[in-house]
Amino acid sequence: MIPPAFAAPKVLRWLNIAAVGLSLAAITASTFAGLDRSFSGITTGLPTLMFGMLWAWLLRIPNTIGRSPVRWGWLASVPLAALNAGFAAGILMATDSQANAFDFGGFLGGVALGITFGVFMWAPALVGTLVAFGLPIAMSQSLAKKGLAGEERGERIVGIVCAGLAIIALGLSFVHTSEHSGAEAFGTRREGLVAAGLVFMRIAAVLGAVVGGTAAVLANIRERSRKLFVENAEQGKIPGFRVDATAEGKALVRVSSLGQGYRVSDFTQEVFLLDEEGHATESRLADRA
Repeated sequence: MIPPAFAAPKVLRWLNIAAVGLSLAAITASTFAGLDRSFSGITTGLPTLMFGMLWAWLLRIPNTIGRSPVRWGWLASVPLAALNAGFAAGILMATDSQANAFDFGGFLGGVALGITFGVFMWAPALVGTLVAFGLPIAMSQSLAKKGLAGEERGERIVGIVCAGLAIIALGLSFVHTSEHSGAEAFGTRREGLVAAGLVFMRIAAVLGAVVGGTAAVLANIRERSRKLFVENAEQGKIPGFRVDATAEGKALVRVSSLGQGYRVSDFTQEVFLLDEEGHATESRLADRA
């Protein structure tokens, strides 16, 4: 039986979608809270978590713009950034009202202002996001073209970056607490949102670090498990598998014996193409995706 490490890394993909959303929410909330305390972690972090995960998912859709190599997910970065800013401004205006109920009219007005005039804030934030998160994701997509091993290495890069940025965001959250410890109170409702936002910020940062780190560790475990299996098969230690030289290079081959006695014959099926180091590249199984 082929080890699970040879299957498509679906778990890694979903872990990193979550890691991107959590880490992006934590670092965004920490940054804006440092610039202006009225931007609580809830105001900026919650919409960023939602749109960040959607963005990370859209980037994985392979459909491209015409015949260009650019995926539609990258083009979606601009409207998603505008909507993110709109929702953040909407929450800010809806909760800034003196009324106890959620001000829906203020929310809609904030969304409109955030999308339009808020471009002076969300455009630089988008550039920072593309540099901090977009470059690692683009690198991972480039590595994924080299096959299963390349895809896992790319997922490991994304996981490590997310974990690192989440740890930075967690540290910033404690800096903000120290800076504002003696600040003048905003009022009961606003102070409650600031406190809740701080909790949200730290939870998102911790989860982002854990989920991103888990994705990186799991990628390493899968790669080592797969390479050990290939080495053992090459040495004849695993019944039913062997490594053959083909016109395209090395290949992991599954061997099935048919018949009995002198009529026995071997049926072979290529499972995976391998690079010179024994890393799995291209699957020969139709059900890999």
